[in-house]
Amino acid sequence: MLTDKELAGLVQAARLYYEDGLTQAQVAAKIGVSRPQVSKMLAHAREAGIVHIEIRPPVAGDAELLKLLQQRFGIKGGIVLPQAQREALLRETSEYLAGELRYEKNIGLGWGYTLGEIAGKIAGKMASAGGLKGSGKIFPLIGRTAIPNRGYRVNELAMLLAGGTREAFRLEAEAFPGSREARDAMEDTPDYRQALSLWQDTTAALVEIRAYPGVPDEATALRFEDALERQQAVGSLLSYYFNVRGEFISGAGDFAVRVPLKTLGQLPKVVAIGLTAGSKAVLGALRTGLVTHLIVTEDIARKILQK
Repeated sequence: MLTDKELAGLVQAARLYYEDGLTQAQVAAKIGVSRPQVSKMLAHAREAGIVHIEIRPPVAGDAELLKLLQQRFGIKGGIVLPQAQREALLRETSEYLAGELRYEKNIGLGWGYTLGEIAGKIAGKMASAGGLKGSGKIFPLIGRTAIPNRGYRVNELAMLLAGGTREAFRLEAEAFPGSREARDAMEDTPDYRQALSLWQDTTAALVEIRAYPGVPDEATALRFEDALERQQAVGSLLSYYFNVRGEFISGAGDFAVRVPLKTLGQLPKVVAIGLTAGSKAVLGALRTGLVTHLIVTEDIARKILQK
């Protein structure tokens, strides 16, 4: 059985080679081993289930536009979909995400109307293909809310995607506690401490870019008063609001319970769905530097690249 140190070495080599695109010689120089040793480590990583190579039909998308977005904003991947009816866009997105997330260990979920619809379709595809592979957990990245739409019932989304092959963690804390004292008390609970541990160990986050202003309102008047209007908010991720320059906007009453920005910025994969947010919100989200993988339509991609 591999030790924790050996596993960490295999993960490091695999990420440098498969995710960062380094050659085996470059990986060898980076981690201080020989090139043949890197080859053995990559083979061992596949045998251990750390790396899974899957051949699957590509989802239709504009590769050239995606490449331009990668060059401009430093994202690692995603898909740019042709203009189509909503149902077709949701279907193509869920097909892409089923492949992108299938082998991720710990998956964190945000919220949104579109994300809720897509999660249901991903779950169906996963079920027909035997579910998520490997071990790990599915969990919310933000607290619960009374908003009735399934896309905002993040605990249910986590259970839905977990299916029968993964463990789902339920975060029972309210997303928008009414005071700093209420939030501080909640952060002192075992439930929150477990959530914080999971957030720090997230391998992939699935979030939706939302336009501002939007519906539902997410208690913005209570949290921000007029700060969002004054600072020209254009969108949000996980109820973190930002302007078109990618600058986050703070509010004196914003005590939201969610993954901290610092933690979110350190995650290896943040997949953002930007199908309905509009070009300004998507542009602002990209400029925050948080997004690693983007899902948008060709129309939005072209508008962003023109700015």
